[in-house]
Amino acid sequence: MFRSDATQLATFGTAKIWPVYMLFGNLSKYIHLKANSGATKHLTYIPPLPDSLQDELKTFHSKWGTQQKAILTHCHQELMHVVWRVLLNDDFIHVHTYGIVVQCHDGVE
Repeated sequence: MFRSDATQLATFGTAKIWPVYMLFGNLSKYIHLKANSGATKHLTYIPPLPDSLQDELKTFHSKWGTQQKAILTHCHQELMHVVWRVLLNDDFIHVHTYGIVVQCHDGVE
């Protein structure tokens, strides 16, 4: 299972970051909630849209004043799709489809 949520970076200001975590779905939620259980793995951060993007959009979009929120929502959605396209690349799809042989710490495959 995957999860992501905005995280505030400081007690002042508006700086946020979007971490993406992977959780093993066959474990109890009580194990997931324990910080030291090892059931949650950090994968990546979703980058924020650059501040200059709004200035650029404002210059060529005729309805920026009335549709600003919808346009930025669309940009965020497209950014999320690109991040998932990078994460779920051909290697991941192959392993998901056919599996992978892993050697455990005790030498068992």
